[in-house]
Amino acid sequence: MFPLDTDTFPPTAVDLAKHLNDSVRQLFGLTRDPVEVREKSYPHLDSLLVSLDGARLPERPPEMPSVASAAEPALTIDSFRVNASPLSVGPASVDFQLGAQGVELHRAIDRSGHLLLLLHDAAKGHVEISVALSDLEALLGEVAKAEAGRHGVNVDAVELTLRSRSSRSLAAEVHLRAKKLFMSASLRITGQLDLDEQLNARISGLDCTGDGAIASVACGILKPHLHKLEGREFSLMSLPLGEVRLRDVQIAVSEKLSVSAEFGSAA
Repeated sequence: MFPLDTDTFPPTAVDLAKHLNDSVRQLFGLTRDPVEVREKSYPHLDSLLVSLDGARLPERPPEMPSVASAAEPALTIDSFRVNASPLSVGPASVDFQLGAQGVELHRAIDRSGHLLLLLHDAAKGHVEISVALSDLEALLGEVAKAEAGRHGVNVDAVELTLRSRSSRSLAAEVHLRAKKLFMSASLRITGQLDLDEQLNARISGLDCTGDGAIASVACGILKPHLHKLEGREFSLMSLPLGEVRLRDVQIAVSEKLSVSAEFGSAA
């Protein structure tokens, strides 16, 4: 999904590039133009490249625009790529790569009256999202410290272990140390993550156990937040897929956690 800061469809490839650059720069706080458009016979494009290398996702990103009108054909693109290596998300650096051929983008109006470009179809493509386990540990540690700190509990020494259960399922275990005044505890948080064919992740089986004087207190603080996540689904992609169908969805763990999929209307 690409929001445009206009209510009129750009009449030329130059105008399209300008509006795309304005929108993407504003979203990610970039000072450079991240979008490159190469025209074939507008609205047929030879290529559309979005480079978010080194960009940072805002701490509070704007809400995803809601489509408020019927979508209609807008652009045909021979080669479409989105690269973000890395994209900073809090303390984590995420690598995102999407490449596709034979892409059809449709246009629609959001509730604010602005144009949206939506991925409608693609002949074939590949998407991959990866993040280092050390960065995931840092991200989890930041969240745990913020929540526990509100109750006077200090959290440190966060350690994350991921284990593949299948090509679309992971078992997760987080060990951390909690301290309050002169007391300390070792905590163990366990859970499972399952991925469906549309890159929607579901979290389940969350639990907190521990050893030490304040283990029950610390788990008591964390469990309400874990319960809010139990069974929750969230999308790893912000692209309405239209006629596109993902296939060969896989999740793998080594020094990085990687999620990949093929997609497209072509079998």
